[in-house]
Amino acid sequence: MKLNISGNKTSITPEVKKYTEKKINKLCKKYKHFIIAVDLVIEEANSKIEKKTAITKAVIKIAGRDIIASAEARTVFAAVDELERKLTSQLAKEKAKHSPATSRIARSKAYIRNLFNREGKDEETAE
Repeated sequence: MKLNISGNKTSITPEVKKYTEKKINKLCKKYKHFIIAVDLVIEEANSKIEKKTAITKAVIKIAGRDIIASAEARTVFAAVDELERKLTSQLAKEKAKHSPATSRIARSKAYIRNLFNREGKDEETAE
């Protein structure tokens, strides 16, 4: 698994890099069979309403497609936390799509099993 952390209009301090790697590695351990690579960009933006905001954007490359998420908060650490929550949610949905229990074949097999079980019960009640 490849992890790429970069800063746009900001420098990445060792504390931020260590914290971000810890959070992303936690995701990678949980979903190690799906994740191929992670690209993370940390930005600091200035706005008139809030003086400084941190924006984190991530692209997780998995087999077949990419998962994209972004988060915005007052501090970089809060933005990384929010980004982790969003990515966890998206990866859980992706895992549920591809798990054997929810595959199209498994659902059709269960449907056929239930269909034959119902027919057997109908014959027993008819007698």
